Amino acid sequence: MPKKERTFAAKLAHESRVTQREICTVCGKEKTPVVYIAALSGAKNTWRPQRRRIKICDCNRNEIYG
Repeated sequence: MPKKERTFAAKLAHESRVTQREICTVCGKEKTPVVYIAALSGAKNTWRPQRRRIKICDCNRNEIYG
């Protein structure tokens, strides 16, 4: 079965969603989305990962990466 082609309007809508970036109000630089993985302790001394999507910039990079 052939792959369905996207219309020009659909391509423009996708580009407008993707290229929209947040600017930090403190340092004025662009925020970058990353996946933050933290280790959480569970029942019976087990560990499990917790994945969160956060946005970092220059002013909070040291807090996240340590």
